[in-house]
Amino acid sequence: MNYIQQAYKGNNEWFHWVFTILVVFIGWQVIGVLPLFALAIMNSANMAEFTKAAQDNFMTLGIDKNLFLFFMILTFIFGLISLIVGVKYIHKRTFTSLVTSRKSIDWKRFWFGFITWGIIASVVILLGVYLSPENYVWNFKPVPFFTLLSISFLFLPFQTSFEELLFRGYFMQGIGIATLNKRFPLIFNYLLASILFIIFLLKIESLNVIYIGIIFVLFTLLFFYIFELISKILDSNFNTNLVNFYNSKLTPLLITSVVFGLLHGANPEVQKLGYISMVFYIGTGLFYGITTLMDEGTELSLGLHAINNIVAAFFVTTNWTVFQTDALYVDTSEPSVGWEMFFPVLVLYPLMLFIFSKKYGWKNWVEKLTGKIEKPFDITENYRILEDIGTK
Repeated sequence: MNYIQQAYKGNNEWFHWVFTILVVFIGWQVIGVLPLFALAIMNSANMAEFTKAAQDNFMTLGIDKNLFLFFMILTFIFGLISLIVGVKYIHKRTFTSLVTSRKSIDWKRFWFGFITWGIIASVVILLGVYLSPENYVWNFKPVPFFTLLSISFLFLPFQTSFEELLFRGYFMQGIGIATLNKRFPLIFNYLLASILFIIFLLKIESLNVIYIGIIFVLFTLLFFYIFELISKILDSNFNTNLVNFYNSKLTPLLITSVVFGLLHGANPEVQKLGYISMVFYIGTGLFYGITTLMDEGTELSLGLHAINNIVAAFFVTTNWTVFQTDALYVDTSEPSVGWEMFFPVLVLYPLMLFIFSKKYGWKNWVEKLTGKIEKPFDITENYRILEDIGTK
């Protein structure tokens, strides 16, 4: 069984996926943020200050940077625990099946990705400091820095593991097997059209929430009517052809990569640099996704993502990125879109894929990334069916 097919090892009715996503959301965004809220309340003079600070992710309250970072990571730890609970007790499958298609987790792969990308990322950052020293201020403070170092290596991997196992794991597998469902084209096209339509409506300042709601309901009814009409006008195989079109590993790869990038759209750096910076986030998601599909597991991407955030945390900080830390350097340059935005996507990520392909003997790239997704052959179930036929 390949990596996406691991989802078939457990319960796969639609409500299993809905319940698990709900559990993850509650663990991550409800229970997980309570400690951070408590910390923010203790550092707020009144509720008005708390409410205002919440709009800036509580970064204006003067909370110790390392303490704030830890409490931010804590939300992801709750999310990770919730995801594991959902997979184990709702889907009734093993944690290993979420991580890899191998019989056990290959930690050597994790460490290879971790160390290799750590070296390359560090060299690139130091090269940037060397080439533009006027943009960087040495910020080394022993106690805060080594505290940051400890938090980064001990706890940041929980944050990155949650993101990887949620997107390249749970969603990659879930969307992958969902493409086999005959209703997938209808639901996917509806969701895509709905998102675009809502964005369009929100740009019309004269519309209030009630009008938007009414228009959206009418849009929904019209969409389903048109979809059904097209199906009847063309031919009875219209939906079947759409199912065959979407039934590709490329579908979960692109969807998870784009959603992963879009969820970073609220980061301060996106607001400063503009939406062109989404090229980096979506490109990064695509890199992790390709690595997962080619290697039939998330071990490499887990290592890559972990060391990427660790190095970013302790090497360079600014006053406008999502994580502000007591890093070695403070980047004082004005936010701008330069080579550093596209260099990883266009040069470093392809280089890493080349290194991985040589080390692990990756082949059949087209099949691995765009091949059809099939339900695995269940020899036990088929033997039972044959047995039933034989007794009749």
